[in-house]
Amino acid sequence: MKYLLDTCTYLWIITDNQKNLSDKVREIFPDKNNEIYISVISQIEMTIKQMKHRIPGLSRPVIDYYKKDRIGSEVDLLTLSPEDIDCLTKLPKIHSDPFDRLLIAQAINRGMTILTPDKKFKKYPVRIIF
Repeated sequence: MKYLLDTCTYLWIITDNQKNLSDKVREIFPDKNNEIYISVISQIEMTIKQMKHRIPGLSRPVIDYYKKDRIGSEVDLLTLSPEDIDCLTKLPKIHSDPFDRLLIAQAINRGMTILTPDKKFKKYPVRIIF
């Protein structure tokens, strides 16, 4: 199965705050039969927040986590496609967080399940687990 990590889920994984993850996510993540992705959208969000000093626990630049830790943990990078952007235009106007909306659009467009604790995601036509 294909899973897309929400930004907060990825942050909990790379900052060793796995106590915040559900048992289900802790089961899905190491299973080699699953394809786990982190979006370039999350990299943008994390970089902006790190620049504003709003992410505790990151001791290195975000790019280091994307280049080293992502590859080491076998998480694939999901780029943004024109079709993802087109899907974004079709989403209901439930909330205005552009990063969340782009992640949701990517998951819908690519048939993925998002690993997120964010209850707002449940209001969209996307599969979530947490």
